[in-house]
Amino acid sequence: MADVAVFCNNYPNIEVSFNITDADDVTAGNPVQITVKLERELDEDEDLNLTELGKVSAPLFPKEKKESWWVVIGDAKRNSLLSLKRVSLQQVQNIKLEFMAPEEAGDYELTLYCMSDSYLGCDQEYSVDLNVAVADDSSDESSNEE
Repeated sequence: MADVAVFCNNYPNIEVSFNITDADDVTAGNPVQITVKLERELDEDEDLNLTELGKVSAPLFPKEKKESWWVVIGDAKRNSLLSLKRVSLQQVQNIKLEFMAPEEAGDYELTLYCMSDSYLGCDQEYSVDLNVAVADDSSDESSNEE
């Protein structure tokens, strides 16, 4: 019973929020930046021990295991991976993911995945709507015409 209690107390409850930087100004073929915030929900009645946060209950693992999270942006319809990052999470972690916007203007439904490398059943998936505008081709021509 003690092992079950330790496992349940260590099982992560992660809140995920995200924001597309300059979402109204995304143009075809230009960089897109998404800020993702991961925050571990903690019980108010528990004493906060930062050294124990993220420790995985894995008695058969040869050494102490700390949990990590994979944060991934992908386009499932086009079967493409746009950006990924692996992070360790204590209590709060802010992550910036960058990728290039599609070359064609239009509305895209991307997916943000937050996946644990240590626990089954706590992965999260969010829909990310991205509106890509036509790139402004009126860039300044170099003044080589003198």
